[in-house]
Amino acid sequence: MTAAMGFAAAAAAFTVVLAGCGTTDAERNEAQARAEASARPTPEPTMTLRPCPGGEILRTDPSGTTSIKPECFDQAVAEAIAEFPEPLPAGTQWLVETTDFSDPAVRAELGDISIEDGNQDTTVAGYWLCAWMDSYLEAFDSGDEAGQEHSMGYLAKYTSLPSTQKFMVNPEVFDASVIAPAKAGDPALLREYFKGDCSSFTRSADPSN
Repeated sequence: MTAAMGFAAAAAAFTVVLAGCGTTDAERNEAQARAEASARPTPEPTMTLRPCPGGEILRTDPSGTTSIKPECFDQAVAEAIAEFPEPLPAGTQWLVETTDFSDPAVRAELGDISIEDGNQDTTVAGYWLCAWMDSYLEAFDSGDEAGQEHSMGYLAKYTSLPSTQKFMVNPEVFDASVIAPAKAGDPALLREYFKGDCSSFTRSADPSN
């Protein structure tokens, strides 16, 4: 279907409460995240996301399970973007690439595929992960420590996202092998993951960015 639909990864946010010591770093970071979320425009998908014919996204398969109609996957992605709880890095847009399952040639090649409900959420979360990895690596390569810390704050939330919690197997492995080393100053595995799993990531619709 799409490279983005195979994304899976992890990271958990830690909160430290220090009684009687005023506002903690975690509280300040949470307040900053809320402020950024409320200040940013309502997320909008790219214009390449095609509307669902008839408006009904889900269908019941012959087996009795519920899946996304292939021709409605774009609409499911658009709704997942609108509902996504976290912001993208500044200057980054939602440019999620999907397969045009409404194209007869594509349908003839793939046959009657079944898309599990939830793939739209992991697709969007995977794009978000790649966006913050890109932001982190850019900050790391330029020696921007504040930018690294800011980006890592979002990367560390990946495994706490609802879609990751629901669909990812063993997220602690990703956290230990990719996120933890980067936090410790070695982003080699994070960079390797980004190159392999984020190859379709596009930062902006503006070709000058």
